[in-house]
Order: sequence, then structure tokens, then C-alpha cells
Amino acid sequence: MKKRLFILAVTALALCSTVHADIQSPPGHHNTWSRKLSRGVGNILFGWLEYPTTWRRSNQSEGAIAGASDFLVEGTKRTLVRAVYGVYETITFPVPSWKLTYRAPYHHKEVLDNWWGYTQFAPELGYRSEAAYSRTQGW
Repeated sequence: MKKRLFILAVTALALCSTVHADIQSPPGHHNTWSRKLSRGVGNILFGWLEYPTTWRRSNQSEGAIAGASDFLVEGTKRTLVRAVYGVYETITFPVPSWKLTYRAPYHHKEVLDNWWGYTQFAPELGYRSEAAYSRTQGW
């Protein structure tokens, strides 16, 4: 009986240790110099898309007058922030400058509908579905 418990404990320990040690890719693997350059160029060229996005978000949540004033004030601020960070990232793309990594130097959110955070790339116009679609036909 003791031998079975010992074997069970060793097996459980071995399984747990392999599960915790199974890291295939480090968390920052996609933050490379080319991603940094892409972010910089994209923020310079498409940062102006913050204007219509700001208008749409504010208009839907607070009304037309708030949308118009946020379009001017918040849209300009967000566009300028994107442009400045775009220039910074384009100039410093070969150097891991932010905490010795190629991560974005601003606090960014991966969630598309976050109002105050910045996504890594400028927002897109139109509607984008986050659902994965699959077309299968069965008989």
C-alpha cells in the first residue's frame, strides 16, 4: 500500500512539474524590432483615425454635442499622442529602448473598446467582428 502511494505521489509530482515547465514561447516573443517599426509607422500614418473613432464612441454614449466637442478636443489629443509615439518608435526601432524591450512605451490595452487606453495600432474605421466564423455544411 505504501509503495502504491509513493508511486502515485511521484507520478503526480512529475505531471505537475512538467505542466508548469511547459513554456513554449516567452510572453514578449512578438515584441521585436520589426513590430516596433510597424507600430511607429502605423501610428504616424493612421493616427488621425482617432478623430472618427472618438466621435463615434462619444456620440453613442453621451450624445451629439459631447461627440462634437470630444471630436475636437479628445480626438486632437489622441492623434497627437499617437503621432509623437509613432515618431519616437520609428526613430528608435533598432534599439530596445522601453525597459530594455521592444514593447510599446505607452500603456496600451489589447481590448478594442477600451475608451482611455491606446491599442498598439490606430483604430480601424467601420465594424469589425471579433467572432471566429466557420462555414460548415452537413447533410
